[in-house]
Amino acid sequence: MKGYFDEAVKNNEITAYLNGEGDYFATEEFNMGYHNHMINFTGMLGYLKKQEHPYQELVKYFRLYLSSLKEDPLDAWGLFNNLGCYYTLRKDNSYFLTQNEDLMDELTAEEKKKIGVLCRYLRDNFEKVPGSAQMYPIEKQMKMEIKYGCPYNLLTF
Repeated sequence: MKGYFDEAVKNNEITAYLNGEGDYFATEEFNMGYHNHMINFTGMLGYLKKQEHPYQELVKYFRLYLSSLKEDPLDAWGLFNNLGCYYTLRKDNSYFLTQNEDLMDELTAEEKKKIGVLCRYLRDNFEKVPGSAQMYPIEKQMKMEIKYGCPYNLLTF
């Protein structure tokens, strides 16, 4: 990965950063050609941690990211992974994330509805995600996301 979150902010490329597009692509650990969302998500949090109001900034950038997504396998997959990163790090109180604050609570009903639409789209179209045949079935991944700290069934929004 060449691009850092401060560059994404400066260039108005938040979505590209969180989706791992172009210079923001971070190779996953086993070099299978997938983007490692956790590397970028922690990079974003490292940047935000230095800001005056990091949690509010996170909400702002997440809303911006969410507003750019459409019913597309890669957009839905990216959203699912970024939410997983958030809840994994929140569970451990990593960076400035705590159990007392929940990103979902900051979102409007329309924004939550969009998350539900995209997660259902992902469930129904998972085979269109590159490399999905080598991954756990999406139902298992969704159960794992709840296990790792997401208190919501993302399909019900």
